Amino acid sequence: MPPPEPADTASCRAGAQVAQLPLPLRPPGAGDFDSFIDDGNATVVGALEHWAVDPAAGNILLHGEAGSGKSHLLHAACRAAREAGATVAFVALDMGSLERAVLDDLEARDAVVIDALQAVAGEPAWELALFNLYNALQLAGGRLLLAARAPAPALGLGLPDLTSRLCACAAYGVRPLDDTGRARLLRNAAATRGMRLDDATLAYILKYSQRDTAALLSLLEELDHTSLARGRAPNRRLVGELLNQHSHRPRPSAENRAGGPDS
Repeated sequence: MPPPEPADTASCRAGAQVAQLPLPLRPPGAGDFDSFIDDGNATVVGALEHWAVDPAAGNILLHGEAGSGKSHLLHAACRAAREAGATVAFVALDMGSLERAVLDDLEARDAVVIDALQAVAGEPAWELALFNLYNALQLAGGRLLLAARAPAPALGLGLPDLTSRLCACAAYGVRPLDDTGRARLLRNAAATRGMRLDDATLAYILKYSQRDTAALLSLLEELDHTSLARGRAPNRRLVGELLNQHSHRPRPSAENRAGGPDS
């Protein structure tokens, strides 16, 4: 079965720009395809499922704003490729204190997965190392999966040959979730943790939390730990306390908004 057609391969030819939300948030933890809410991204998921199991699938570049789910998809593809018997290397370029030597000899793997490509854009030595890895992996018959916050022409790369190589990848834009998708994400993640979020608490999170998936999942994890430590069910008041700890701008209290305290 052929892979899905890239939705925006033409963006490399046109040099299209995309909006970015460079938020200083930790990436989401390792996941799989089943736990990814694919609203608007079914084509992307199909392409990565194909990439994971087909040694001849070629190279893919994902792009999308911070928190749109790129890292989750990379972890899912990495896991699926390993389960299919491939040897896979995973490198997140936005991790601190990385040395360029981390890319050495990766062409010996069947597949290489690289996250946060934008973190080294404009750094000549890193760009050359990535260019050399791309060529070596191609000669060895391997495949590459990358993610960045913008398509190749909009990354600000200083090495034209690297931009050209990345433009040769099948390019897929990862769309952020709308509120319906975010609600599904939170309910599913809460159920996995054995938590129940009532409608009022869920609506409060969606209204006052940051909108991207990394921030939402980080808040949910903190809410789980705090509610267990206090022996209380998750509610709007507890969510408000957690949000206020991370912001100098207080949110409206659940009491003031609802006309009484939460139980």
